Amino acid sequence: MSQKNSTGRRGFLKNAVVLGATSFASGSMAETAAKADPNRRLKVGCMVVGEYSFTSWSWSDIIEGISPPNSDNRGNFGTPFLNMDITHVWDPNPDAEPVKNFAKRMNASIVKKYDDMVTKVDGIIMGGFYEVPWQHKLAAPYIKAGVPVYLSRPFANSLRNVDELLDLAAKHGTPILATAKYEHYHEAPALKNRLKHVGKINCVQATCSTRDYPIHFHIQFMIPHIFGYDIESISLITDDLYRNNYLQDTYLYKGWENQPPFPCVINGMSNPDVQFTINVVGTQGTESVKMVRSPHWRDGLFSRYSPQIIAMQRCFYGEMFEPLEDIRKKTEIFLTGYYSHLKNGGGPVKIGTVPVDWSPPVYKPGWIDESIFKD
Repeated sequence: MSQKNSTGRRGFLKNAVVLGATSFASGSMAETAAKADPNRRLKVGCMVVGEYSFTSWSWSDIIEGISPPNSDNRGNFGTPFLNMDITHVWDPNPDAEPVKNFAKRMNASIVKKYDDMVTKVDGIIMGGFYEVPWQHKLAAPYIKAGVPVYLSRPFANSLRNVDELLDLAAKHGTPILATAKYEHYHEAPALKNRLKHVGKINCVQATCSTRDYPIHFHIQFMIPHIFGYDIESISLITDDLYRNNYLQDTYLYKGWENQPPFPCVINGMSNPDVQFTINVVGTQGTESVKMVRSPHWRDGLFSRYSPQIIAMQRCFYGEMFEPLEDIRKKTEIFLTGYYSHLKNGGGPVKIGTVPVDWSPPVYKPGWIDESIFKD
């Protein structure tokens, strides 16, 4: 790999090997508490529940299945579903009405400082998009204290930031979950298992229902779960990153033994019926998967959102969904696509060539006051 982006990786890679790839269960707060009292519910802290928050949009309707729903028009499960309670909340705008309303609905306390929940919760959920450029700083006190953290996509705004975060996780043995919801759908392992029927892959064609990159372009993180991370280059073309009419993201896979290189082309568009489609065309046949949207909110909560929330609870009990190295690779995939569009006119950019300190523009500059991170 190019020296441009290898800085900072050796620490978390070395420690991750020692700790193990599938679990960091080394006495996390939640695991210790669960062993002491198996009936105790996990206490969860939520960061960012006001503007652009997935927690206040849908996730809390799953975690707190009998609390008042996020929207009276949609409802919720109407029954306890998991073993978590949202007990604390932090938001950069704590006096905003949506924040206060969320805390009241969840019967949660609003804390003044972003690190005030360290000794009070078993896990932290980062729930939005605007905070991603500061996410590595917001998460640091919790990772150092062994409190598992869910990172909001796209996980980091630079390779330097994600390396800093993963180094901390490896050093302190803290479980990290950094995923988009598509990664938890059963269609991913199901299609991977059926690849043996297509012979040599000629090409992969996929679609994803989205009009805003990267926040809802979930499929860019799902594809490597099926075909692996051995990608040579990425190119991305679009008319607008944040509200596009068309978007095409192309991965060129290097290939492997008995498998020549092949392209994976992903098109993003607005589609009210289908969440995603993936078609694999091979020398001996074709395999396909797709996920159809349900018009019913409760169905959507169960099939589209709950798999990821279940994985969050597992993380808070000390289980790793994937090795830290995979989190790093997914972040690099996102950043390489962004770099292709912004710096190379949509032309291919080789994996490993994006500078570690390069960052796309911050979507909402100044949204978090940097002074909160000063001692």
